[in-house]
Amino acid sequence: MLRLLLTKYWVLAHLLVMAGTLCFTPSPTAFFAIWAAASLILMALALPPGRKGETFWMARARVAMRLRSDVVVWGGLLAVAWAGIGLLNGPRAWAYSAELKRWIYALPPMAFLPSSIELGLGTGFWAGLTAGLAGAAAIRCALPRSQRLWALLGLGCLTGLLALGSLVAGLVTGAAPALAWLGGPFDAGVLWFLLLCTGMGVAAEAFLEGHWKTLAWAQAVVVANGMGLAAFAPAELLGVAALVLVVYLCFAMVAVRGGGRYPHSLWHCVMLLPALFAAGLGLALAPERALWVPEQWAAQLESFFTQWSLRADLALKVMGAEPMLGGGPQALDFVGRLFVKGSRAWALWRAGGTGVPCDLLKLLSERGLMGSLFLLLPGAAMLGKCLMQWVEFHQGVRRHYSIRYIFVFAGCAIGVMGVLLASLIGTPLHTPAVLCAFLIVCATLSGWMPQLR
Repeated sequence: MLRLLLTKYWVLAHLLVMAGTLCFTPSPTAFFAIWAAASLILMALALPPGRKGETFWMARARVAMRLRSDVVVWGGLLAVAWAGIGLLNGPRAWAYSAELKRWIYALPPMAFLPSSIELGLGTGFWAGLTAGLAGAAAIRCALPRSQRLWALLGLGCLTGLLALGSLVAGLVTGAAPALAWLGGPFDAGVLWFLLLCTGMGVAAEAFLEGHWKTLAWAQAVVVANGMGLAAFAPAELLGVAALVLVVYLCFAMVAVRGGGRYPHSLWHCVMLLPALFAAGLGLALAPERALWVPEQWAAQLESFFTQWSLRADLALKVMGAEPMLGGGPQALDFVGRLFVKGSRAWALWRAGGTGVPCDLLKLLSERGLMGSLFLLLPGAAMLGKCLMQWVEFHQGVRRHYSIRYIFVFAGCAIGVMGVLLASLIGTPLHTPAVLCAFLIVCATLSGWMPQLR
């Protein structure tokens, strides 16, 4: 009993505390990231949850062996170290180059390593990356499948509390919250969309397997995150969420009719009403806004793509100046104006701020080709493993595979693809809470894929 109390849920609880702190902290510090990541890995090594028939020492040996052999762990260490060096290698002075006959930022103290123009820039991204990769390593190497399910539900409950708190704040103040600590309404909407999709996947799987407690928690996640998404997300993200919701509702109707459980009317209410209630109540409590005005949408799209093309071109020019190491965190804020040419471009630059509306272009301009490769490696390893498992499933004899939890996989995969698509027109993955949640969901994906019996 004592062993069960000390080992079974400690890693899961530590993971959720770390993720919740990132969700509710405006500016996570480097000290917090180091403490959270190191303590989580040490907790996984010292007090790992055991499997059935496994002794405490066998569980510790299993987790230690998996940590030593997991490519995500070593790729994550490389990514965290490379990005961390960039935080400390600076500042870079503003100086005049006689050879180039223009003002430039001088070389950093260590010219052959990544750098920052000003010390401390990019700390939030580094904190989200460090905590997210530590959580991914703990999930892949220590948590059993049942606890991975509760990790998703716990994360969904935390983001749901964040959404409900924002709704209450909006009702009290009479104005929509700025959601600045989450990167703004778009990044917050992407976070809620990710957990909404995972909640709907868990709810569908729990209903088909008859796990009513899990179904109740999953529907609570759907309601809370759906309300936040409907109330605060931009119209374009809300349209994508509506399509996903329609597909889920159609599937729920078919699943209830094919499940053989009576009365059907009760289960239709259980499966359909929470999602519809979340969407309706979120829109009802939302601040007044026009969701579908063709003229307004046309003007907004034209303005967005004009700004996007300008800033994409500037980001590529900033990367071209230092292609391998990049210009450092927020490089476009400092260097971008040096490449602006023409009165129209200057007007657009002043009107739109200094951000880069694309995660990949922001990564390339700030980290260069080498840094981008190191930072993308852990995520590519997690998603690449899922792709290889899917290819093996299609090439093998399918009757030898168990497809249990396939709907959890579908919900998580839709959420992950939605985040990746959103990263093409925004920078949600540079927000610490979104990045941490994204890496945690990616780490759970391989556990829901078809498994050999």
